[in-house]
Amino acid sequence: MTIFGMPDTMFIVFVATLLAGSLGAMHYLTVHVLLGKPVNDTTQDRSGSDVVRDRAADGGQTDGGR
Repeated sequence: MTIFGMPDTMFIVFVATLLAGSLGAMHYLTVHVLLGKPVNDTTQDRSGSDVVRDRAADGGQTDGGR
């Protein structure tokens, strides 16, 4: 049996992909847009300084490298 021309297992994967993408979009909208939290908010090195803020003057490099 096919649903929208796809085998059943492919349709299940298609629906799961749509649900996962929707969950990610809801998370991004809620946390990062509405609450205003930056994506790298908790990035800290071992000395305790905030790497994101320390490296802001380095052209936006926030990968934690020195």
